[in-house]
Amino acid sequence: MNKTEFVRLLSSRTNMPKKSCDNFLNELKLAILEVCSKGGNVNIRSFGKFSLQERKSRKFLNPQTKRYYICKPKKLVNFKSYDNFKYAIS
Repeated sequence: MNKTEFVRLLSSRTNMPKKSCDNFLNELKLAILEVCSKGGNVNIRSFGKFSLQERKSRKFLNPQTKRYYICKPKKLVNFKSYDNFKYAIS
């Protein structure tokens, strides 16, 4: 399911216009990114936790050229779903 389909589903379930649902999703994404970029966590009860994950630089081998390269450090937003959310699917 892509974003357009998800906005359509959200709109039909909440009886809100698609534009409002799209704006809500965009603002939610920006709010999560803003909090995580400052080093904070976003915990949504019965859903999951968004947090900032920092990956260190590392060396890796390109198997075709047999040369080693260095990967730069990265900052990523990590999502961990809570147990009740995970088990609701199965």
